[in-house]
Amino acid sequence: MRCITKEMLEKRDAANSVYNFILHTPKPDFTELDKECAELKAWITEEHKKDKEIMKEALKANGRL
Repeated sequence: MRCITKEMLEKRDAANSVYNFILHTPKPDFTELDKECAELKAWITEEHKKDKEIMKEALKANGRL
């Protein structure tokens, strides 16, 4: 178990520490990624509908539906 010391806090808050860099890095902008994900989801949904129709027609043709 570690005890948090004054020296550890000073090192953490130093301008060149990795922790400080991570804390003060701005969050990325995901708007383009979110837009592409929505388009992909819509496309996949449409493809699934097509596949279901193809399978339904195949089952009808075989007399299983």
